[in-house]
Amino acid sequence: MADEIEQTSEDVAGSQNTEARQEVEGDVTNLFLRLKEHGRFSRTRAMRLREEDIVVALDGKLFHDTIENLTDNLSNDEEEFFVLTIYRAGVLFDISTRGPLGGTFDYCSTTEAEKIEKCLEEHKFHKKEDYKIFEVLKDVFKSCDIYDTSYNSLAVYMPPLWLIQQRMWEPLVAILAVYLITLNVNIFLFILACVLISLYFKKGQLIIRRSYSMYQDRQVWVTLAAVNELEVQKTCRNLDPKCKFPNSLVGPPKIDEISNRKKRKRSGNLMPA
Repeated sequence: MADEIEQTSEDVAGSQNTEARQEVEGDVTNLFLRLKEHGRFSRTRAMRLREEDIVVALDGKLFHDTIENLTDNLSNDEEEFFVLTIYRAGVLFDISTRGPLGGTFDYCSTTEAEKIEKCLEEHKFHKKEDYKIFEVLKDVFKSCDIYDTSYNSLAVYMPPLWLIQQRMWEPLVAILAVYLITLNVNIFLFILACVLISLYFKKGQLIIRRSYSMYQDRQVWVTLAAVNELEVQKTCRNLDPKCKFPNSLVGPPKIDEISNRKKRKRSGNLMPA
């Protein structure tokens, strides 16, 4: 008897969930998927997505569908990567993924969908092959370090020039020291050192670049898909108006006027009567 009651309750709950699902799915033609909660081992956490982020498009095409279909599309092993367009607090930006996202999703509200439609008027979709993957690391002072994660042959054939290009001065000094020491000892030892260093930079240039930024007390903030660094800086500035860049292409960051007033008062300056 207890088994029959339990089975009946499960059937009722299942039918209610099905009816609710059909009711929602009937109105998803203009809605988007919203990240409700991170899973324990979901990719959304590793991709630095936040709860309430909304998936707007997949590979440049607006996505008005279910999470099951999104998972099926992202499970295609033939594609090297996918470009997802994300909406966060009035800002649209592109990221890349290689596989399903995980996590728990629901549908955004009609009001949010209308705001996204307005933002899409100013957002430009590029060809998938034109996108590059950029990592952005930021410290507590909002100083950002942006670098392209694609393979760079300069790091293999001319490691010192690549280190200068990336402004990695400490590794540059170490590499030059190895070159000078081995050259003074033996020419064959110098050639062997050059080959080994080139092989190391070929396989680990991305890890070296990321590790150097973390050595400067920066942490991974966001990973973006964009066509150039200018677009990345614009997106970062939209996400955080106070972030700073070593070579800024978007002008100075936003300065808090209240903090400036506090500094003036602390310095002993008298306010005018």
